[in-house]
Amino acid sequence: MTQNVAAGTVDVRAEVVGEGPPIVFLHGLGLRGSYWERVRARLGSGYTTILPDLRGAGETRETVREELSLRRWADDLHGLLAVLEVERPVIVGHSLGAAVALKYAIEHPGSVRALALIGADATLSNLAERMLANAERIESMGMPAWVDEFWSKNPPLSATSIERDPGALAEYRELLLSNDPVDYVRWCRAIATAEDLSGRLGEIQAPALVLIGEADDRTTPEHGRALAARLPDSRVVSFPDAGHTLPLEAADETAAALRAFLREIGVNPRVGVLRADTTPRNPREGPFGHLDVRWIVGPDTGASLISFGQSTYPKGATHENHYHPNAEEVVIGISGRGVQIVGADALEIGPGDVCFIPRNTPHRVTGTSDEGLVIYWAFGGGASIEQAGYVPLPDDAKEPL
Repeated sequence: MTQNVAAGTVDVRAEVVGEGPPIVFLHGLGLRGSYWERVRARLGSGYTTILPDLRGAGETRETVREELSLRRWADDLHGLLAVLEVERPVIVGHSLGAAVALKYAIEHPGSVRALALIGADATLSNLAERMLANAERIESMGMPAWVDEFWSKNPPLSATSIERDPGALAEYRELLLSNDPVDYVRWCRAIATAEDLSGRLGEIQAPALVLIGEADDRTTPEHGRALAARLPDSRVVSFPDAGHTLPLEAADETAAALRAFLREIGVNPRVGVLRADTTPRNPREGPFGHLDVRWIVGPDTGASLISFGQSTYPKGATHENHYHPNAEEVVIGISGRGVQIVGADALEIGPGDVCFIPRNTPHRVTGTSDEGLVIYWAFGGGASIEQAGYVPLPDDAKEPL
């Protein structure tokens, strides 16, 4: 649910979704709360996720224009959480958002359950030369021209990430061009003059996860490791081929690292009645991206040996042939009609029909009725696709190759 929250001299636009332990996601320069959607969709249900647009970004509006600084953004966050009645959240921050998270944890000791810091630097003014040059160019030539002539030649994503997923670069560029140029320049100048937090990191007692892209040329891996070394309770996860924007470049890996960290520190998803219609759909990339798949029970709900979900197949929609070497599967027809291929057999399925798929058995589903096909599916022996194993096959394969 999108909310406009009056917090002092700013009306914060925030997306608040789910029920369970609160997790706040803070974006960086030129972005907005929606930047986190890839990670949130992969994190799973059982949490209250809060995605604000920070002051000077997105749809957040200032009622009184104030100088931007880490303290100002941290105070805005404090006001937002007070209005939302959120206590001791996990705060996940990227780049400038990570610095805001650090500042908040320093100024409000005991108010943070944990920190997850992505592309972080305790001394953001290390970027002063770049930020001031960007500000001057935008003021002289305008935002679109700067994006085309300068930013596009050195984007924050790694070359490997862009080659693997060009859509991530396009998504970032679209977010960048949606900025008010005046506010973007204010952000650049605030980063250039940001206070150095490195000397106060020892005050932070909350456990911290530091995620590093080894190809990050903005907040460098060396600065990220130096930050982690100064935090009393930290652990580091690095991504060899990723750049500065891990939530776009490595959303699966980022979400998995967050889940593992949350389990380690005892921040477990809320257990209760689960529903497909309140479970985020699958990412739109990958072999199932064209289908609506809801992974209702899995590692994010605490499962270790089973998984359960719902998939919707429009008429004519199918997916690649594949098998699972480590898990058995059950498919149950809920509505509509379709064909379930299991090995050499083509089985007509409809409401109430149940198909059992042994391990190592090629299978795929196709919706055939006008209203499409909705199924429930369950793995036995694996709570995730990684545990179940996934081996793609040619469509005509009836046995594992």
